[in-house]
Amino acid sequence: MFREIGWEITGWWGLYILAIIAIGFMAHAFYQRYRLWQLGKPDDRLGNLWDRIKWFITGGIVDAILHRRLLRIGGGSGASRLRPKEAFPGLIHILILGGALLLLIGAGMDFIAHYWVFFMHGGVYQGFCLVDDLGGVLIIIGVILAFIRRYAMKPARLDTGPEDAVSLGLILGIVITGFILTGLRIATMSHLSVDELEAEFGGWTPGYEAWWSFLGYTFYNLFKGIPESTVTMLYQGFWWFHVVVVSGTVIYLSLSFNKLSHILVAPINAFFRSFRPRGALVPMDIEGAMEREETLGVNKIEGFTWKQLLDLDACTRCGRCEDNCPAHLSGKNLSPKNVIQNLKTHLAERGSALLAKGGVAVAEGGADPEEEIPSIIGTIISEEDIWSCTTCRACQEACPVYVEHIDKMIDMRRNLVLEESRMPETAEGLLRCIEERGHSCRGTMHTRTEWTEGLDIKIVGEDKDINILYWTGCAAALEDRNMKVAIALAKILNAAGVNYGILGTEESCCGDPARRLGNEYLFQMQAQKNIEILKSYGIKKIVTACPHCFNTLKNEYPQFGGNFEVIHHTEFIAQLLKEGRLRLDIATDGSRLVTYHDSCYLGRYNQIYREPRQILSSMPQNKLVEMARSWDRGFCCGGGGGCFWMEEREGRRLNEMRTEDVISVNASIVATACPYCLQMFEDAIKAKEVEESVKAKDIAELLAESLP
Repeated sequence: MFREIGWEITGWWGLYILAIIAIGFMAHAFYQRYRLWQLGKPDDRLGNLWDRIKWFITGGIVDAILHRRLLRIGGGSGASRLRPKEAFPGLIHILILGGALLLLIGAGMDFIAHYWVFFMHGGVYQGFCLVDDLGGVLIIIGVILAFIRRYAMKPARLDTGPEDAVSLGLILGIVITGFILTGLRIATMSHLSVDELEAEFGGWTPGYEAWWSFLGYTFYNLFKGIPESTVTMLYQGFWWFHVVVVSGTVIYLSLSFNKLSHILVAPINAFFRSFRPRGALVPMDIEGAMEREETLGVNKIEGFTWKQLLDLDACTRCGRCEDNCPAHLSGKNLSPKNVIQNLKTHLAERGSALLAKGGVAVAEGGADPEEEIPSIIGTIISEEDIWSCTTCRACQEACPVYVEHIDKMIDMRRNLVLEESRMPETAEGLLRCIEERGHSCRGTMHTRTEWTEGLDIKIVGEDKDINILYWTGCAAALEDRNMKVAIALAKILNAAGVNYGILGTEESCCGDPARRLGNEYLFQMQAQKNIEILKSYGIKKIVTACPHCFNTLKNEYPQFGGNFEVIHHTEFIAQLLKEGRLRLDIATDGSRLVTYHDSCYLGRYNQIYREPRQILSSMPQNKLVEMARSWDRGFCCGGGGGCFWMEEREGRRLNEMRTEDVISVNASIVATACPYCLQMFEDAIKAKEVEESVKAKDIAELLAESLP
């Protein structure tokens, strides 16, 4: 027994003509989108090509088929865990995609058996029938669940529209008509005589497919008893109807290029995802841009790179970025999803005009020099949204298709700062302080070395015989509250016998606040100055207690020739404990509830989750409790992206929201590993009037208290 392609269908080869037409529509639609992407600036995403291919075959396929990024399963850091909230939509995607893959495998086997190697008979054919029907059932269940989720449950993050019902309906229609067709084929074959069946198929009875093509056989039972001529006519008519539905669906999706286009675009976007360190922004060639009289930063859609424009089409509008964005959750207008979708809409409108004129060069240079093109800043994306972003990376961590939101926000900030000199007043004061005084602490009267009094700490300029440089950072050196952290860390290093020193007055701001606020010029000045000093002293290894300094020194200074081994103080302390170089007071029991707040720039940016928890757990007086939003889904304190120096004018304060998370687990101490986080908690604890019950302390402070 076997199945013949186009059995009893006159001119069945016409399906290939329809398929070619449908594929032509798809290729044309894809080419039109490709032309839009090419309006963007160059971006070399083919570096490390072999590594990309290896990742795409392993991690990329796992993400696509098993939906790891949807379900948040696994992860190299061990931080990702199954997220119940995402289990349902993840299951829906797995059912639909898994079913589609089974049907495609079946179709491929049928095609190969018909044209090359005949093997579709006997047990192989039975297995084929079973796999085919299982695929159909999975899709049907998945689509029904998708309808329930979108039209019954209606999660706020999904902007469900008519196109969703049309797309889901077409998928369901393809599957159901396919199995109705199977039932009609079985019914038509049941009217053949034994001799005819033997001659055409080597013998067959309806029961042959009963347990294998169970879904098709169910429909067959509906057509039993219908006269032969009628059922044959129905079978032949429905065969063509099914072919037209499939081809028409492909043509419709090509013309609309709607959400389902992510089936093609998302894998491409994933393949070209950034292979930079997570915490590294793309450097600007400022001198080159000025020589070429180019706009600094981005204020036109064509100012983005082709990959950033590809991002816009890859976005599935799933809303996971919005669900995890602290600015959005606090009631601010910013929505990462809307930023991407608004830019996508503008790309289609503006891109069509550019393509009609021959592309960017013509539009900029001469076809219509009188045309004034409005900036996307303030029209498509508001300035308030641009400055509301804390660059916490929660959006990118949640995105299942590797859309890169943060680079776009920073590029627009660069334009506002470098081209327009527009920024919040407090941010302007900060940048001026870095430029004039070399630090970010406006109004401080302290010096860089004042905190070292009585600690016998080497100054590298006076004694170069050190193994490790302690990069103190602006806050720990110059702000009263964070000086206590610097002192605590120095005591720990002294207790462990570490041979270290500091730059003292030669240390200058690493430049992180300037870069995140968009002043790339000031950042590069700071970076080059600091790199020159570090190299002059032959510094090889650096430890710092600030995740922002850590991220900048480790991931961004190499862009300018500054290659150093950089370690965060939590990593270093955890290693000292592991080596037995620190003795702790063990006279107390675990009666103190401590919760740990994951710094965005330490956790999501640099995947350091375990070491801080190991340190806290090593102290016998601590009982570590986790907040609901922790590890890779930790909630931002509100201090990143330069927001530490800007006033929140819209929505709730992020630091107060995060402090409520601390209060909810009844912790008496919230442990931090970042000077910004520490200060944000201090302010919020006072604002919430819980100073008596909750304290904020750096991990170094807690460990120093535990030293004998």
